[in-house]
Amino acid sequence: MKHFFLSALFFCSGLCHASSSAIFDKLNNANEPSPQSILKNIETEYLNTAVIVEFELEFEKGQTTYEVTLFEQKHNRFIELLVDVKGKLIELEYAPPELDEDDEVAAAKLMRKKDYRMYQLVESLDSTQTQYLIEAQLEQDMGVTYMVATFVSLKGRHKKAIDLATGKNLPLLRWGN
Repeated sequence: MKHFFLSALFFCSGLCHASSSAIFDKLNNANEPSPQSILKNIETEYLNTAVIVEFELEFEKGQTTYEVTLFEQKHNRFIELLVDVKGKLIELEYAPPELDEDDEVAAAKLMRKKDYRMYQLVESLDSTQTQYLIEAQLEQDMGVTYMVATFVSLKGRHKKAIDLATGKNLPLLRWGN
């Protein structure tokens, strides 16, 4: 039984690494703007009106897209964008915050107050190795407001986080995939 469990664990971790390798290869071989470039362009476009609270790379039906959620404080609403691999807008929706989205709203307000840009925070987390952003999100937990970013590199997926109150990297004991 123990051997079966260990075999299953190694198989699953191998699949996760293979999936990460495929994502890295796809992004590394693309003649398209990097996810970080797409993030920067969207943030620059909405600089004076909204704050990005979530950025996510998606592969759906063979297409690469980015789902981006911004918070527009003036109108107290979220702006949800779906853009293609070149950053061209595919779909735009507006939605009021739901009751369980207070943390995202608070984080967006702190980003605005500190004059932070998500792409700059992501750049500060980016290492010297070649890696690509696959997700970035503002969160608030146990009194800490932070941005967590997930990257993919040749070595697989890894997460890094920044405390928005201090601007310092958060020590991470263990972040899952």
